[in-house]
Amino acid sequence: MKKQITPQNLKQIKSFWKWFEQNETQILEAFLNHTNHYEVFNHLNRKLNYVSKRIGFILIGHKSNTERIKLIMTAHGYKKLFPKVNALINNAPKSNSFNFQAFIQPETDLEKFKKGFDKPYIFRDFELKTSELYFLPLEFNTYQKKMKIVVYMKNFKYHFDNDFIDEAIQIIIQDLIGEVEYKKTISLVQLAQLPQNPKNLIHLYELQEYIDFLNKINSRVKIEI
Repeated sequence: MKKQITPQNLKQIKSFWKWFEQNETQILEAFLNHTNHYEVFNHLNRKLNYVSKRIGFILIGHKSNTERIKLIMTAHGYKKLFPKVNALINNAPKSNSFNFQAFIQPETDLEKFKKGFDKPYIFRDFELKTSELYFLPLEFNTYQKKMKIVVYMKNFKYHFDNDFIDEAIQIIIQDLIGEVEYKKTISLVQLAQLPQNPKNLIHLYELQEYIDFLNKINSRVKIEI
């Protein structure tokens, strides 16, 4: 049954966007120039928590880019939250600085990764490029169609104790295959140092293709049985 948005939900959503409009300049400065970064985004997160504590946000953009910053509202693949995320975007204000998007959508252009032309994800203490990440499957549950993987990254040995590194990799994977597919398919992600010779590893940007291949093999096995 599709969960409906209540009048109280709508009131909370409109209150959130009213606060956002009043603080849009500060949010933009915090993202582009790290001005009062923690204070601003902690406040943004608290305001969003009034709508739902399980809905998150991601900001994508570059200081040198004249395009508007993309603000993505994510349910992290939880379908029960989809109505609230859609309602958030449907009630978003018009903005000259931000574009608003519902859900982390799967990447369709893999050529930039194959050629190494993808832009790095810039986090506070480190940068990551999708084209430089690799993975190997640890386990594939043929019944649940869920898999555990290990992701290999450069300089992991210098960042293994960073509290945000796991979340950063999860964001990158969701950007590749979409948050719905991530929730449905990936049950565990472990991190490891990229070896000097990664020839036996799989490029992370090939993850969706690998998932499709395993599902196809699994379907054939069931038919043969």
